[in-house]
Amino acid sequence: MSEPSVLQALIAGPDGASESAAILDLIRGADTADLNRMLADLHGPSLFTKLDPGRRAELTHLLGRQRLDELEASPLAHVVHGLQSSRRTALRDEVLVEIVVSRRGTDLVRLKNLINTAEDHQDLEDLVWVDLHESDRRRVLAHIERESAGLSIGDPKVLSDIDDTVFCKLHDRRWPRGLIYPGALALLDALDLGPTDEPFDLGDLTFVTARPADAWGLVENLSRTALRRAGVSRLSVLSGSLRALVSKEAMAFRKLENIDHYRRLFPEYQLVFIGDSGQGDVIVAETLVRTNPEATRLVMIHDVVESSQEVRDRHAAAGIVFFDTYVGAAAEAYERGLISARGLGQVAKESVGGFERTRWDSVQQRDRMRGWFERDLARVENLLADAGS
Repeated sequence: MSEPSVLQALIAGPDGASESAAILDLIRGADTADLNRMLADLHGPSLFTKLDPGRRAELTHLLGRQRLDELEASPLAHVVHGLQSSRRTALRDEVLVEIVVSRRGTDLVRLKNLINTAEDHQDLEDLVWVDLHESDRRRVLAHIERESAGLSIGDPKVLSDIDDTVFCKLHDRRWPRGLIYPGALALLDALDLGPTDEPFDLGDLTFVTARPADAWGLVENLSRTALRRAGVSRLSVLSGSLRALVSKEAMAFRKLENIDHYRRLFPEYQLVFIGDSGQGDVIVAETLVRTNPEATRLVMIHDVVESSQEVRDRHAAAGIVFFDTYVGAAAEAYERGLISARGLGQVAKESVGGFERTRWDSVQQRDRMRGWFERDLARVENLLADAGS
């Protein structure tokens, strides 16, 4: 049996002192290649929670210090997730900081990206802004800022709202309630792949929601589960709070606070923001283009309340694009050099398929949306024809 299989069997097997000792011996005795293979596909929390507190401290020291320089990015991210799931101790906190500051340049960027696409709420934002004490947080953020100097990643990070942006949930009466907007996931995928379909990293998608966070991450994990069921495999979530639900302004303030935290975690990236016109996202959009114009590549608002042309024109003059369908949003992203022609075509294809599969509330509802779809599809056809010429 290979070392990875042995480790998995020990983790899945009975608890006990001999099993814990065997896990430590296996990790301690593995060469660099086997160590990385063992940890590459491992669920980090399962490894750390398998051990009693004393042996967990041994494992923390072994992986987070003694063998730290041997670990590749993906296995190291699993170690971080395992430590995040462990009971808080001085050693745990020290090692988490040491792991992050041990990586530099693009190696640090890749590690941050992998930590940020955790399966649960324990992502990079949770690590830095929740897990760490203030002094440790300052040290990590200072290291991130130093390493980002002169470093620019071509693919932007995509920040997207959820309700009425991905799922028809609250204010949108143009579509049947509860559906995933046709083309929404295809556009997010195209943005993740970028204009060449060869991105620096996958998983550049973060959902920014007004849904309140909680101490156990239950609400955030429910959001992740729903999005993964919808087809989004690599993502992170920035949650809101109960107090932020009292008004559009409060929701916008909470989202902007989260985005500011996010910018400090990923200063080497520019941002694309996608929201809707039903809640506080327009305020978020206005603030982003006013206060962070260099860092903001594109801001798009899904117009679920059918704003007047005067409102749309005023926001367009400020750099905020309102759109009716994800076909139109994809055309805008393509013209800004953010997605490829292949990605544009895929959004159009999936949008048409989703439109035809929709169970409409009425014929009038369907025909109204069809007009917007046909207008935006004609725009895409012209763009693709020019790309092929």
